Amino acid sequence: MKIFVYLSSILLLLVSSAQVHSQELHKDVGSFKFSDLPDLPREEGDSLAFGYAGMFAGVHEEVLILAGGANFPNKLPWKGGEKHFSQQIHVLEKTSSGYAWVEGLTLQLPAAVAYGTSISTPEGLLCVGGENSNTIFQTAFILKWNPRDRQLSLHYLPDLPLPISNASGGVIGTQAYVAGGESKGEGSARSVSQAVYRIDYSNANPAWEDLPTWPGKARSHAVSVVQSNGLNDCLYLFGGRQRTAEGLSELYSDAFCFDPTEDQWTKISGIQDEQGNPMTLSAGTGAAQGAGQIVLYGGVKGQTFNVLEGLGASLAATMDSVKRRELIEKRDAILESHQGFDRGILIYHTVTDTWQSAGDLPYQTPVTTTAIRWGDKIILPSGEVSPGLRSPGIRALSFEKIGGFGWVNYTVLGLYLGSLVLMGLLISGKQHTTEDYFKAGGRVPWWAAGISIFGTQLSAITFMAIPAKTFATDWTLFFLLMTIIMVAPVIIFIFLPFFRRLNITTAYEYLEMRYNRTVRLIGSILYVGLQLGRLGIVLLLPSLALAVVTGIDVSICILIMGLLSILYTVLGGIEAVIWTDVIQVVVLLGGALICLGFIFYEIHENPQDLWAMVKENEKNKIFDMRLDFTGTSFWVVLIGGLASNIVQYGSDQTVIQRYLTTKDEKTAANGITTGALMALPSALIFFTMGTALYLFYKIHPAELSPAVGNMDSIFPFYIVTQLPTGLSGLLIAAVFAAAMSSLDSSMNSVATVVTTDFYKQWFPKDIHGKNTLQFARWVTIVVGVFGTGFALIMASLGLPSLWDQFNMIIGFFAGGLGGIFLIGMLSKKVNGKGALIGLILSAIVQIGVKFHTDLSIHLYALTGLLSAISFTYLFSLFFTDFKDLKGLTIHTLKKKDK
Repeated sequence: MKIFVYLSSILLLLVSSAQVHSQELHKDVGSFKFSDLPDLPREEGDSLAFGYAGMFAGVHEEVLILAGGANFPNKLPWKGGEKHFSQQIHVLEKTSSGYAWVEGLTLQLPAAVAYGTSISTPEGLLCVGGENSNTIFQTAFILKWNPRDRQLSLHYLPDLPLPISNASGGVIGTQAYVAGGESKGEGSARSVSQAVYRIDYSNANPAWEDLPTWPGKARSHAVSVVQSNGLNDCLYLFGGRQRTAEGLSELYSDAFCFDPTEDQWTKISGIQDEQGNPMTLSAGTGAAQGAGQIVLYGGVKGQTFNVLEGLGASLAATMDSVKRRELIEKRDAILESHQGFDRGILIYHTVTDTWQSAGDLPYQTPVTTTAIRWGDKIILPSGEVSPGLRSPGIRALSFEKIGGFGWVNYTVLGLYLGSLVLMGLLISGKQHTTEDYFKAGGRVPWWAAGISIFGTQLSAITFMAIPAKTFATDWTLFFLLMTIIMVAPVIIFIFLPFFRRLNITTAYEYLEMRYNRTVRLIGSILYVGLQLGRLGIVLLLPSLALAVVTGIDVSICILIMGLLSILYTVLGGIEAVIWTDVIQVVVLLGGALICLGFIFYEIHENPQDLWAMVKENEKNKIFDMRLDFTGTSFWVVLIGGLASNIVQYGSDQTVIQRYLTTKDEKTAANGITTGALMALPSALIFFTMGTALYLFYKIHPAELSPAVGNMDSIFPFYIVTQLPTGLSGLLIAAVFAAAMSSLDSSMNSVATVVTTDFYKQWFPKDIHGKNTLQFARWVTIVVGVFGTGFALIMASLGLPSLWDQFNMIIGFFAGGLGGIFLIGMLSKKVNGKGALIGLILSAIVQIGVKFHTDLSIHLYALTGLLSAISFTYLFSLFFTDFKDLKGLTIHTLKKKDK
């Protein structure tokens, strides 16, 4: 137990010696960076390049497409200038030296048009509605860029149900949304729409669908942005305006969210400054940024706009020449001295439902344009920068990451990771045989084995994902972690006796004893495939999050974790893996407790007020008692968690290998119990952490940076930006170690399986010799290099989705593998041929569940487990197997040695 004292001392020393943490919160959360792309090219016959308002704008196949728009090329409107509508299309592409406009385009728009709705989709730029001086359109079409021909093509969709201009919209999956806008009214008047339409453009016969409208007034010139609400992507609608019968526009500050999973709108916090004062906004633009944030850029705030509208209405109503001249002079004076539209940047967070100000744009802000994400940049193309004046400028902005990690944190990180390698060196002297390398010679104390069992499940992804999930939602997944406590007796009384009393090294040796060699080899191959499939992911995902919050390059993160894991695992075997797990768990849980203390210290709120905030926002929800098996209801969490843990603790070599490192069955059972019971305090810590992070960032919204690109980075981001230097370095080092723990466990377990289930069958004369141990170490190296290399490839080429497909295919067999273990132990009537058929049919069932049902992913282990058990039992009845089952089922189990 000296290790606990040692590590606790380190934690206390870091806390006490850390720089004084003042009550002033850290402010180094990043900043916007601005740049310019090439201006719009001039049109043929023009001497100057003119900008346009209301262009169709978007990105397809990595080019920027700008089409149509309106401007006043000759005179300003109040001086008699006539509005010109364009049919031209411009395409900007990235080149080796920067950006360049594509020349020689042959396509034009079907008609001169402006003020339509632009929606970038993977299929192309969707252009909806719009207007010109003659009409309002209801057409919809997609502009597609062909990189090979370097030309555009136009593909029509069904017309909108009514003509619309100045609407807003977005895309979720393959469904595009259009909301609000202006339509035809009586005579020259216009009506403002409250309609919401949706179309699935990927459908063979797409059609516009009417949707429920938002619980507010009709409007045009609103800002719509698609962003995640913490669970799924939603359509957010901000501000807008509506012209009244008196000729003045009513401007809005309210905001709404449409959740496509429920086809329902909800009202959210309206547009406001940091003091909570409402702010009206229309004709602005916005884009999704980071983890649940929406950034609004500029817009028309309303006061001057309403004054000009009032003067226009007065001019239309009076015939007195003197009065008219006075009104014209007053109007022109305002227009001539107009400083442009509002430059402010506002950020809304969809999870905390809070607003913050983020400074100003350093140039005249364009309105009636569309903000477009192009790679890591947001593009603000052309647009109206003051009444009647359009800019040809193409602006780009991005959000810079937070500042450096700091030398103190780097030192702590280096010392921590170096200590893990040192541990491998110290333990390497005990590694003389494969018994030492794979089973630690039975030397591991039960409490260390138990902590390691728990730590194996506590990966870096889990460490970040649980607080992130609770931050974004609630506690409904809490009992998913509690189910291991319920499953532990099943593991101890059914599975453990077989693995200990049969004196096996891998779980799949039991499959050969119980069924046949073919089933064993298939089980071993599936396990190795599953581990190889996850190696790259367990390195890449935490590396992506750590790169954001520390500034360390993703590839460097991967290399640090990969190479160090290989080093100490090759040297120390399973013993080094277990003891590094112990260190990791102590530091992570201890550090998380300290984090909780800092969070509540910085919140400075009355506990009763905090609890009221938690209840008001339903962050304390644990039980969802609906009989809904598509989400995270209590029944899904409970049943799915039980099945998942039976599969994992009963058939996964990564976990089972820990059972075999203690001196006897009793200590192994104590270890399993310890690991299971640790789930309760750890779950309380990490779920509370998620709720605490929610409270902190709701009360201090300016502390949450748009540089945080995904929700899983929330906890590491808090650690780096809010904790004292040194302590933050230790916790980030522990996140590194958690990822390394997942990698080292997989490396050692795969080496165990390959050596025991394959190599020892090929070379039976060298079962315990040095060649076998050498082979195991080489397998460890190869597996580690493979995982590290593939993580690097995925990081550079963006292949995680392809690798996810591989994992999914292999994963179809995971539940089935657990099923044939369980039914083999429980029944004397199943046999090898039945097990093979059961495993294959179980995978087919899983494919059907995955692609043809809406069943929750948390129930996949259950369907795999039950289908394998059922099919194995059923088809075993068709075959005769006279295999001796002594000691291989619960009915014939060998008694425990006393």
